[in-house]
Amino acid sequence: MTTERVIEIPWCLQQIPQSGRILDVGSCEATYLGVIQQTDRELHCLDPRDCARDVPPGAVFHHQSLIGNTLPRGSYDAVLLVSVLEHIGLPCYEQEPFPRGDEIALAEVRELLAPDAPALLTVPAGQTKVVTWYRQYSPADLHRLFAGWRHEISYWGFDGREYRPIPEDAVEHYDYRDRHDPKAGAGAMAAVKAWSR
Repeated sequence: MTTERVIEIPWCLQQIPQSGRILDVGSCEATYLGVIQQTDRELHCLDPRDCARDVPPGAVFHHQSLIGNTLPRGSYDAVLLVSVLEHIGLPCYEQEPFPRGDEIALAEVRELLAPDAPALLTVPAGQTKVVTWYRQYSPADLHRLFAGWRHEISYWGFDGREYRPIPEDAVEHYDYRDRHDPKAGAGAMAAVKAWSR
């Protein structure tokens, strides 16, 4: 069954700069890291889980959380959070829950970005919803979350066979396919490119 990965990974890879220092947040199990690591790019991977052996040769692995990290401020030419933001602060992926995890995470991302560098994020979209392991964001939620950023948001909805671009006013008609089998996945997804103001 098709999941949002078929859209979000190519979208992120098209948006990242062709050169510079790139930080991927939540790198364990990420299948696209080898494409980022190229001659003119320096890939840094960040995850509180220990998966250093799985990152591409030459990449730098930081075994720590985004929240309270010790990475150098203002030094990344892009920060990627591919299906990550919706989990931060919730009791999943070996993390203790804490309130406003997504807001705190974005404040950390802002600190890590070089001037005019983008944050690139993908999240489930639809009606506002929070469950134990993810948040689903309405367009209003996303505009509120990124109110302090310049941002562009694109949306895709799953029509039963594939993901297609959808207008913002159609997003809340979609819902996450909460299942424990290959048919699970986001009913709609949002891709956000944001710059600090």
